[in-house]
Amino acid sequence: MSHARGIPTPVANEALAFDWGTTVIGILDINSDAYTAYRYGKDMAEGARRIIASPGTIISFNGNGKDLIEIAKILDFTSVAEMNVSGQHDDMMLITSDIRWPPDPGTASILGHGLFETYKYYFGDMLPMPPVGLQDDYLISNWRDCYMAAELWRKWKRGELVA
Repeated sequence: MSHARGIPTPVANEALAFDWGTTVIGILDINSDAYTAYRYGKDMAEGARRIIASPGTIISFNGNGKDLIEIAKILDFTSVAEMNVSGQHDDMMLITSDIRWPPDPGTASILGHGLFETYKYYFGDMLPMPPVGLQDDYLISNWRDCYMAAELWRKWKRGELVA
């Protein structure tokens, strides 16, 4: 995999779990478990571009309701639709909500619980341990959100995410 300015070249089977925070965009590459924190201004814009340029799958929890909206703002787009995300976006908040509380035909999804509560429902009380060397509490929180969304996605892809 080649790198331009530290950003891995996207590949078709790429799967990136991401989370926006007020001063960070975190990306967890699901294939390698490599976490990258893009902090502040220009770095956050690089992370945002990496997400929307990925030809694979991008994974979030409430990305439609918050993260992609904030990424659009960072990149000076007026809307998420204007960004023209290259790959597929799987929003695990919508997916888990539809599994746990299936909507009636023709009605909108019922949005369920937050990320921690949803993760706890499927994986129990134990929070995932951050990678060795990740010391900053804010980045640990961001990594954990990426990781939990990724684990929910993996479980869903294996057909194990049930009500």
